[in-house]
Amino acid sequence: MMDINPEQRAIAQHIHGALLVLAPAGTGKTGILTQRILRAIEAGIEAREILCLTFTNRAAQEMRQRIAQIDGSLARQLTIKTFHGLCVAMLRQDGAALGLAANFTIYDDYDSFELIKEIFNLQGDRQAWDMTQQIMNCKSQHHLGSGASLPEIFALLGDEHAIHALRYQRALQVRQAVDFADLVYYGQQLFTDRDIAERWGDRFHFIQVDEVQDTHLSEYEIVAHLARNHGNLMLIGDLDQTIFSWRGSEPEQVLQKFEQEFQPTRYSLVWNYRSTQSLLQAADTFAHSFSDRHTQIEPAPTCPLGEPICAHSAPTPQAEAEWISEQIKALAQTQANFSYQRVAVLARTNWRIKQLSSYLEQLGIPCITSDQLEFFQQPAIKDALALLRILLNPFDSNALRRVLPQLLPNIEPKILQTIEQQGRICGLWLTDLVNLTALKDGDPLGALIEDWEQGTVIVFDVETTGFSVVDDEVIELAASRFDQGQFTLPFQRYVQNNKPVAETEQVHGYSDEFLRINGRPPKEVFRDFARFAQRGLWIGHNLGFDVKMVAAHARRVGLELEINRWGDTLNLAHRFVRNVENYKLGTLATHFQLESTPTHRADADVRTTAELFGLLIQRAKSGCQERRHLIQTYQPHFYGFAQQLSNWQQASDVLRPQELLIQILEESGLYAHYENKGDGTESLQQLIHLFGDRDQPHLHPHTALREMMEYTSLMKNIDHLAAIEARVPIITVHQSKGLEFDTVFLAGLVDGEFPNGRSHQEGLLEEEKRLFYVGLTRAQKQLFLSTHEQDDRGSLRSRSGFMDVLIEAGLLAV
Repeated sequence: MMDINPEQRAIAQHIHGALLVLAPAGTGKTGILTQRILRAIEAGIEAREILCLTFTNRAAQEMRQRIAQIDGSLARQLTIKTFHGLCVAMLRQDGAALGLAANFTIYDDYDSFELIKEIFNLQGDRQAWDMTQQIMNCKSQHHLGSGASLPEIFALLGDEHAIHALRYQRALQVRQAVDFADLVYYGQQLFTDRDIAERWGDRFHFIQVDEVQDTHLSEYEIVAHLARNHGNLMLIGDLDQTIFSWRGSEPEQVLQKFEQEFQPTRYSLVWNYRSTQSLLQAADTFAHSFSDRHTQIEPAPTCPLGEPICAHSAPTPQAEAEWISEQIKALAQTQANFSYQRVAVLARTNWRIKQLSSYLEQLGIPCITSDQLEFFQQPAIKDALALLRILLNPFDSNALRRVLPQLLPNIEPKILQTIEQQGRICGLWLTDLVNLTALKDGDPLGALIEDWEQGTVIVFDVETTGFSVVDDEVIELAASRFDQGQFTLPFQRYVQNNKPVAETEQVHGYSDEFLRINGRPPKEVFRDFARFAQRGLWIGHNLGFDVKMVAAHARRVGLELEINRWGDTLNLAHRFVRNVENYKLGTLATHFQLESTPTHRADADVRTTAELFGLLIQRAKSGCQERRHLIQTYQPHFYGFAQQLSNWQQASDVLRPQELLIQILEESGLYAHYENKGDGTESLQQLIHLFGDRDQPHLHPHTALREMMEYTSLMKNIDHLAAIEARVPIITVHQSKGLEFDTVFLAGLVDGEFPNGRSHQEGLLEEEKRLFYVGLTRAQKQLFLSTHEQDDRGSLRSRSGFMDVLIEAGLLAV
């Protein structure tokens, strides 16, 4: 156990009940969160029942590492995630209930921007970004209690934009993708299903949420639902660092609801252990200028006095950069164990960051610029990840469109437009043109039609102990066999389980005792099913998980099932069904007035799926000739790439993610493409190293690749900063949130820039003050403030009024 002060000890020992902890920077939050986990386990709460939520992946990783240093096996049992990471886990498990594809792709903001720009037919990037932000805000600001549907939510955009927003949402569904706002929106929607809501309400018994000041009300409502049964919920953070209200954080509303629902005990942490007395005095003094201050900050007894803040006023921005350069070089010469990585240059705007980066690079300072820090937005990285996305999600046409210009430059854009426009009518997708089986058959749906009418189709469904392909087990396997479109044989087996069904009993209704009595050995069941399904086409609704689950469980008991051919009624519905709220099996059953309706029992779902498949096949037949004509016309353009994709898909079951990435970069010519451009190869090498460092060797290669791609989707660009060595980060104050450096330069402190010129007019001055406070508290040892007297055009500039606060207090001299 670490040494803790009385306030920290009181928090660590408060295990049962709700608590709100106000904790400024440097007061030991991460240590306290770790201590409470250990104390909770000592009090009898199981590790798997503990949930810790953080704002960044970097913070989640730090928490996990702290626990692992104490007990490595314990760290693996805990759930430590960001809000978005938690929502992904929930939707992977239960998203099918909302009609989401089991293996959905996560679109980042730039992916969404590209799709919205295409759908709205916008020429300017600014318009597209504005519309992207409006759509995201609509979904992010939806609250669970409202019960609003997407059409109702998008109505706030106005009639015309609402129509396009719904088109965007449908485009995501067709691509089997969700965006960042969807993760929270659908995460809330899960709780409209009573069974799912009850199961998740019982899942965790001890919850901690860090950085409460960055939390949306919609995110809080998810957490509140998870905590209501037990009330063991802690929110911790620093409201004086609320700097993301423009992005939707609503700490005041969050805390108001938290107080009403949970009546938390309040605690405050005051002692800062991370910085020097002089720096803390400056931060505390400036915080007194807030109209409403929430926390106090004092140096711990162990804090050194430290160096006074150094300030400088330069004649021009270039002279200011020269002064910063001189100070950094002096530090490098005089400090023992100096590291450029432990120095940061911060500014208010991206424009100022780019200017400083340019100047400092010319002056010989090794630095990582704001553009370079946008690691996952770099073209080379986006292209490499897009190729991998196509392997995992063969319906992601945006990923395909991204890589085609680099890999197949001879294909003209008008060819792609023709395929998509004509294909929309007959059920052909652009992604079908890179499906080797579809090209060989001449029709992506030809085999489904032929097998239904002339061959054997196996419609199947499974129930499991959970939703991890690696760890969970099949407990029921049900199927119906159709020969030439006519039902011939049923198949239904319960499977003896080694892993307890736990909370999933609420889903399927099968207890461990029931399975012990009625279940049969898994190897026997899978062998019987292999004989039953021999040479048949496997069909299910949203069956990506089911196929992998059956194959993985069979493999663990010593059987390799041949699953070479399968089809999905979810995919068929996306091609041929319009004007439905979602693509859940139940919704489609109601839409088509099917005789069968799905339940959470595998045999009932099989009957519904079989009826739906027969109906959709008739729709597929009507566009057969048009699809064949399009494939015959354009097949020569795509065949070679389709062959490559097929080879890589097979390799993904054998090669580790890093090995697969290297092979794809070489064989696709993507690495050579960027090598010829003279830009991007260094980033690709970094991506290769990342894939090696983050690999999970205990996972099957294909599963490990999926985990890796999910990690890259959720990783914020600032999380990549830790991998940058021997260079000075030059970043915005917003980007620096949650980071610490030995030495910090706060630059460009001129009035109208920091504080922002609009802040006086729009009433945002208080948030600008909090942003400056965040900048002040990033330094642990030394802080430098700088301004300039005229800009590059010769216009006179006044220094920031924020500097005047410190000057008047006698803490700063310019």
